[in-house]
Amino acid sequence: MHKDDPRKQDLENTMNEYKNTVYGFALTMLINKSEADDVFQEVFLLYFLKQPVFDNAAAKKAWLIRVTINKCRQQNSSKWNKNVDKNDEFDPDIGFQTQEDRELYAAVRALPQKNREAVYLHYIIGLSVNETAELLGVRANTVSMRLAKAKKLLRKRLEGDL
Repeated sequence: MHKDDPRKQDLENTMNEYKNTVYGFALTMLINKSEADDVFQEVFLLYFLKQPVFDNAAAKKAWLIRVTINKCRQQNSSKWNKNVDKNDEFDPDIGFQTQEDRELYAAVRALPQKNREAVYLHYIIGLSVNETAELLGVRANTVSMRLAKAKKLLRKRLEGDL
């Protein structure tokens, strides 16, 4: 491909705009840097190969998140993954400025996967409850319940560490 190839330019622009969203979600869900790297590459490779067309930026973001969710779920459901303790493979200092940030991320990481997904999409990425529900394929009420449970678990864990 030439540098002026519009497909390559679109991929580069899309990766620059959504890299933190895709990688952050993958790392939060998989708790393993190498697996998150793999999912990141798979998501953007699929984007490049399929060349989906979107009506707006929100639709593009939703597509990328949905593909990331699917790839993470595939990775987590693999036979190998079910028999591995990932906690030993995670670097808790990755990208955090303060001890509070590290503790909060560790607490989020310890949540059950369904709660982690909802927390990340709603609080970190900033999607509404309805948008989060649509991407996860559940009702908005279910997302609200997962978020409430996650808050309770996080509060309990973080207050217990004081």
